[in-house]
Amino acid sequence: MSKIARPALIIILSLLILFPVLYAFSASFFTPQDFTAENAKLLPSSFSLHNYSLALSHRYFGRYVLNSLATATMTAFLRTAISIAAAFAFTHLRFKGQKILLPLLLSTLFIPSDALLYENYITIARLSLIDSYLGIVLPSVFSASAMLITIGAYLSTDKDIYDAARIDGCRDYRYILSILIPLTVPSTAAIFIQAFINSFNSYLWPLLVTTRPKMRTVQVGITMLGFAEEGEYGAQFASIIVITVPFLILLAWGRKSIEKALQGRITA
Repeated sequence: MSKIARPALIIILSLLILFPVLYAFSASFFTPQDFTAENAKLLPSSFSLHNYSLALSHRYFGRYVLNSLATATMTAFLRTAISIAAAFAFTHLRFKGQKILLPLLLSTLFIPSDALLYENYITIARLSLIDSYLGIVLPSVFSASAMLITIGAYLSTDKDIYDAARIDGCRDYRYILSILIPLTVPSTAAIFIQAFINSFNSYLWPLLVTTRPKMRTVQVGITMLGFAEEGEYGAQFASIIVITVPFLILLAWGRKSIEKALQGRITA
């Protein structure tokens, strides 16, 4: 029975988790009459790409997606780079205040991000970065959790490799790029993907720091497309499905790295 029950349970739980996505995909083909039908529907009465055409033809939709992709990519690269540099310093170098600085940085894990909204906004405004990519990106480039994961990965590497590299005249930046990062690809990829998804899904901060429509990210802009007010609910669902495509591509690319990172943390 266990050979049957376990796969059946996995399938049921998977369907429960995927149901909202599957329904959104189905609803993206609905006609306005399908939404107002007396009985709720799971499948459209007819399949048509009209909703996708309507969503993609919106004057700002492409710009919203571009803004989100640009800011998410910048955030992912910067957060990963900062986490790598900080983790290397704490695990391979010795400097004054190291034992005090690390707990202080990790203590930011206990500070709710919403509590920093006002101060972050004032800082970005004083730097004249309102309505700019940097204004959206800068508050998210440091993550104590990402740094902690990277530190754990670097502590698992053999320190003799670093000592041998130093003896051979290898500089720190070359050691990081040529040896340390290739040895910790799973954790690095997991941090990059996490940062990308978190930034792409961010709503409140981009809403506060942008005022012009062309600078809105897709999570903010999708609420301003006006499809729901016009009764075009199918186009609203179609736009939601379109913005999930980058996640599917990214997860397909980094699936093995994420699994290796998770297996490494479970084993540890």
